[in-house]
Amino acid sequence: MGNILIVTGSVRPGSVNEKIVPIVVDTVESQGKTITVADLAELDLPFFNGPVSPGDPSFAPTDERVIRWTQLVADADGVILVTPEYNHTMSPVQLNAVDWIGKEWENKPVALIGYGWTTGGGQAHDTAREALSATLKATVSETQANLFFTKDINPDGSVIDQSSVDEKIGAAVRQLISIIS
Repeated sequence: MGNILIVTGSVRPGSVNEKIVPIVVDTVESQGKTITVADLAELDLPFFNGPVSPGDPSFAPTDERVIRWTQLVADADGVILVTPEYNHTMSPVQLNAVDWIGKEWENKPVALIGYGWTTGGGQAHDTAREALSATLKATVSETQANLFFTKDINPDGSVIDQSSVDEKIGAAVRQLISIIS
């Protein structure tokens, strides 16, 4: 087992995600795992508007973009969310992606790699952990990477402290791999 899905967390041009995701990709590949990147800008998921909740046994997506997204999660042995912190929570585009899926999250190993100002993405991770673990029954790893602006990375996403960034991301990736192995 070793197919890891890396999910972007921003659709903004020039987002910090554009610099962090490649670091995550390199880290996962260095562990000998296969990766797929789910770029939420390219997927262009509609705002959740299903007639029933994805948690309902009768739920079946009909939008081709949602079907593709659902299959990406279903096919992955583990998922890494690269999560910016927007107003102390996950980005709306990433939360919408999480909300489109129900049973495919159940028992799915998930790692959280985030960034931000005060908590380095920690408050976004709290939201993600609550939604994924408590509600959707995913297996969210305890080790999360919190990258702090002006300490680990600059606000433009460039790395300030390569050793810290590598260690934090590496620890989150290694724990995810240990869960799926």
